[in-house]
Amino acid sequence: MRRINTNIHIKGYDLLGTDGSDGVRYAWECGDGKGVLLESAAFPQKTKGVQDSISGYTTSVSRGCILRPLGYHCRFCRTGMTIPFSGFLTAFDIAKQNILMVLTDMNCSDKTFLRTNAREFAYMGQGEPGYSYPQVRTAIKITDIVMQKLEQTVYRHIVATSGIPEMIEAYKNDMMSRTFESRVTMHFSLHAADRRNIIMPINNMYPFEISLAALSDIHKITGEKPCVGIIMFKNFTPSGCLEAYSNDIRILSEIAKMLDPAAVRVSLCEFNESSDLGTVDFYTEAECESMLNVFIENGFEVKLFSSFGKQESTACGMLGGTQPAKLVGKKWLQLDAYADELIEYAVNQIWR
Repeated sequence: MRRINTNIHIKGYDLLGTDGSDGVRYAWECGDGKGVLLESAAFPQKTKGVQDSISGYTTSVSRGCILRPLGYHCRFCRTGMTIPFSGFLTAFDIAKQNILMVLTDMNCSDKTFLRTNAREFAYMGQGEPGYSYPQVRTAIKITDIVMQKLEQTVYRHIVATSGIPEMIEAYKNDMMSRTFESRVTMHFSLHAADRRNIIMPINNMYPFEISLAALSDIHKITGEKPCVGIIMFKNFTPSGCLEAYSNDIRILSEIAKMLDPAAVRVSLCEFNESSDLGTVDFYTEAECESMLNVFIENGFEVKLFSSFGKQESTACGMLGGTQPAKLVGKKWLQLDAYADELIEYAVNQIWR
């Protein structure tokens, strides 16, 4: 029997939306003594406003983001802009977030449907998954074994990247070799094309065209189209910058021409504002519909994603390591310990 020790433990949580209607933000203490809080988030449905019997979870891969010390952090991301990077997470710590969030949904929520919903895990929290893909790969395997033991259904895992082509290639190899038991899809966070070097400086190292080319044959390998994410910026002026950026109709039309509707699908995502990131305006509902139609008219599968946790300025790049409003009690601590036991069980299943 192999003994496993995780390095994160639940400290507290915040309810998102009115009475937690949007979900829960989890705050984790890390065992390195640096005091940096890790965050993850759970949502009643994977898509806001849609009753689909699938709960969504956003999981972090590091404390802060490695892109920050490299000088390549995204200018719209609170994690990258405000939290010092203090280390990558192990596969055990990544899986623990998934497991505890499901355990609390099963045992602590007054929303009874959360006990039986299918589970969707998106690796889009703190950190760039492209630099943690080996850990994410193992975390997915651990999570799947635990979900099976808990008699829970995994709808899918979503691995995201802001543009690390090597990670996309590793994912494709995993898909070809059938590494995973469950469904695992790819999300490329494009978010900008015109002047992407400014909004997402990772583009200076890896121009987005390289990642788009790497995405091209995922549909042939998996039968599923990877998702290209685009944040709907309107006059977004990042802190320290003088020039505003917008993903307007003209820019979206140019992006549509770059993409192949037979190979990828598109997600247009609402932006959560935060005063410490800069200033921004917002599109009207009619403008959003016009932007959606740009892709519909070009033959794309496209959806308009409304952000969870908007009034708390959390999720979708807004995880800033803030202290939780609510501290956990005995029941949550017991579930934290149980999550460790389940991880140990899963690892011994893998290694036996």
